[in-house]
Amino acid sequence: MKGGFLLAHPYATVLNADSIGKNFSCRYCTTLGEKSNGRPQIGDNVTLGANVTIIGNVHIGNNVIVGAGSVVVKDVPDNCIVAGNPAKIIRYIIND
Repeated sequence: MKGGFLLAHPYATVLNADSIGKNFSCRYCTTLGEKSNGRPQIGDNVTLGANVTIIGNVHIGNNVIVGAGSVVVKDVPDNCIVAGNPAKIIRYIIND
């Protein structure tokens, strides 16, 4: 793991990722878990809401926000906000 790591109320949190980038933060009941096809890879500047589950060989891009209660089972591109079960892109983050 790189610098900038925040666990806000990490009760019942499991972080079994292949890699986690810099400036990562997550809330309670977060699960980054392994499946037969591998473990998640988390990019830089990623924020996970409470009760987020990311399972398997899933790549989360840079500058991503995952909404509370989301289940992520597919890759997430850079610069977006995802939420839901299964997680879907809600909008893209545009930096002017």
